[in-house]
Amino acid sequence: MDRARLAKLLRRVLATALSAPLMGCSLYGMGIVALSTRPEPKAISDAPNRALSLEGEVRLPSSLTTVAPLATVAPLTTVAPLTTVAPLTTVAPLQQAAGFRVLAVGPSVSQTEWNADGSVRYAEIQVIDPVTGAIVATARTDPQGRYSLRMTVQGSKRPFIVQTVLKNGRGDTAGFLAAPLGATFAALKDKRQALDLTPASTLLAFTATLMTEAYQKLDVRTGFVGIKSQRLATITQGMPAESVRKASAVLAQSSIYAAPPSFDSLLNDTATASAVLTFQAKQLTQEAAGTNLAQIPTGQSLGLQTAIIGQLVDRIAGFDAAANPNASEDLFEAIAKQVDLSAAKQEAVAIQDEMPPAPLPTMPPEPTPAPPEIGVVLQ
Repeated sequence: MDRARLAKLLRRVLATALSAPLMGCSLYGMGIVALSTRPEPKAISDAPNRALSLEGEVRLPSSLTTVAPLATVAPLTTVAPLTTVAPLTTVAPLQQAAGFRVLAVGPSVSQTEWNADGSVRYAEIQVIDPVTGAIVATARTDPQGRYSLRMTVQGSKRPFIVQTVLKNGRGDTAGFLAAPLGATFAALKDKRQALDLTPASTLLAFTATLMTEAYQKLDVRTGFVGIKSQRLATITQGMPAESVRKASAVLAQSSIYAAPPSFDSLLNDTATASAVLTFQAKQLTQEAAGTNLAQIPTGQSLGLQTAIIGQLVDRIAGFDAAANPNASEDLFEAIAKQVDLSAAKQEAVAIQDEMPPAPLPTMPPEPTPAPPEIGVVLQ
C-alpha cells in the first residue's frame, strides 16, 4: 500500500472514531492514540451501592474500668431503662404548657475486657438496620479499644444503630453502649466515617428511640437487634456521624459521666438525660405544628421530630461551654431556644416526601407525666 492510500485510510478511521458516540473504546490496537473515550467517573449519587468504612472506639468513664475487671462485674439489674424514664418525656397540651426546668447536660477473639483508661478491648461491634432489626455488619475492637469495618450500603442515605453489648466472665450483660448513624453519601469523603460508642452517644441513641414506639421493646441484653421501626430509622437518618461525634464530646463533659459508681447508675442516668432531651424535642414539635402532639398527623409529626432532633444535635455539637458559662447550667433548655422552627417545618416537608408509603404503626399513648427537676451539669 502506498503512502497516499495509507494516509487516506488513517484519516477515514480517525474521522469515524471521533464522530462516533464515546463508548469507552480506543484505537490503540491500530497504533493510533485517540482522544480519551473513557466515560466520566460515575457521581457518587448515581451508584446503586456504596462502600462505607466505619471506625471509632468504645470508651467508658475510667472510674468504672479501674475498680474491677469486666469479667467479674455483676450483671445489669436494669435491662429496660427507657420504659422507666418514658413518663419524663410527656409534654403538657400546648395551651397548658408549663415550665419544665432542665438542668445542664452538659482472628480468635480474646475475652472482652476493659482497659484502665476506659477503652474496651475485644468488644463486639454490631451494626443494625433499624428498619429490619437485622445485624448487617460486625467487628471487634483491638487491644486499644478501636474498631474498623467496611460494608456495602444501598442507596444514597441509610440509617443504622451501632452498638456493643458487654458481657462479664459468666456471659451476663454487664454493660451496653450505642450510637445512631445517619449515613448520607453526598461526596466521596462520606465513604469514610468515624463514630465512637460512649455513654454520651448512647444518650443520643436513647433519645431517638424514646421518640418512637421502639422504646418499649428495647432490652439492653440484646439492644436494637430484632427491633423493627420505620420511625426510628427516619429519626436516626437525621443524625449524621460527625454531628453525633461532636455532640457526644460535649455531652461527655456532663457530671453524670464524671465518676459513675456502677454501670447500672450510668445507664439509668443516661436514660434520664435522654428523656429530658426528648421532652424538649416533643415540646418544640407542638410549637412548630401549632397544636398538641395527639392532633398532629403521623407523617407531619415524624418529619418535624426528625428535623428538630437533628437541629438539637447540631447545636449541642457546636456548643461552647467556656463561652456560655450560664447556658451550661441548663444546656438542653438553652439549646432548644436556638432551634429554628421555620427551617424545621421546611425540612419536615422534605423528610415526609422521602418516607416510604407504608403506614406507620400506632404510637403508644403518652405515659403519665412525671416532671421532677432533673438534669446533668456540664463540668
